[in-house]
Amino acid sequence: MNIFLDYHSRTPIYEQIKEQIVLDISRGILKKDDQLPSLRQLSAQLGININTVKRALSELEAQGVIYSVAGKGIFISGNAESQNIYVEQSLEAVKIALINAKEMGASEERITAMVKELFKGVE
Repeated sequence: MNIFLDYHSRTPIYEQIKEQIVLDISRGILKKDDQLPSLRQLSAQLGININTVKRALSELEAQGVIYSVAGKGIFISGNAESQNIYVEQSLEAVKIALINAKEMGASEERITAMVKELFKGVE
């Protein structure tokens, strides 16, 4: 697991940590019951305050992405539902962008053509 932080991004550091852990899960790098480094280890590895790491992991735990075992550590839950959290959030962002484009006068045809073009470029 490698977490890379972009200190110039507008995305908060704790959100970047969450996103990268979920991406590692969705890519199969992290699997069910894999153990994550401790808060202290992650904090030292990333060179950031331990409270920032704690916030990221606490939110992931609340979402069911990870779980803690007292005295043992933090593990990946493997819950398929939790792995789709960011997909749903991304789709919601796309929905908002589409609504804004429509309100600004973009036609359905133009929006559809752009989406199809983007999918071709991603494949």
